[in-house]
Amino acid sequence: MRNRNAKERYLEILNFQHFAKFTTFTTDGDDFRNKVLKNKIDVSVVLDLECVDMFTQFFE
Repeated sequence: MRNRNAKERYLEILNFQHFAKFTTFTTDGDDFRNKVLKNKIDVSVVLDLECVDMFTQFFE
């Protein structure tokens, strides 16, 4: 991309919880042995939008 005035924005189009049992490990200092049973996963679907000001390129 050439010197454009661009801004990054995220547009969330979907947000839901998926229910499934799984295990994960949490940290307690340097100890990674804390096994935790989880019941849900938070899911977020987003679009990465890039807004560019094209008007200034015509006058350069």
